[in-house]
Amino acid sequence: MRIRMPAVLAVALLILVGTGVFWAGRMSGAGPRPAPDRGYDKGHADGLREGRAEQATLNLPATDKAVFESGYAAGATDVFAGYDGGWEHNAPYVIVLAPGGPAVTYRIESRTRLERGADYYLCPDGHKLCRRPH
Repeated sequence: MRIRMPAVLAVALLILVGTGVFWAGRMSGAGPRPAPDRGYDKGHADGLREGRAEQATLNLPATDKAVFESGYAAGATDVFAGYDGGWEHNAPYVIVLAPGGPAVTYRIESRTRLERGADYYLCPDGHKLCRRPH
């Protein structure tokens, strides 16, 4: 059996190109992304809060800064007005927002805890979430 030179060159070229593409992909940094870092997310949220507080109170005396901090914390709690208890951590919810009033843009009108084994859809009234067993 006789091997032809063009076939050998074609195979060698194919191996060379494949190797080059492989290493180019490795060097580009493309590939699987690491899992989200919850510590990073918490640090990011804390940094945003501190940055907003610093920006808002930049020219205020220390006592006013303390008042701002307590108001910020109260506002973070007030966002759940009417629903300040009974939330499960790390659980999915669908919430419906409603106008909040004169000083607040939104308030939570209703919340629905999503559960396994159910299908969810917009009710015929177009404003509520309906569910049926899966």
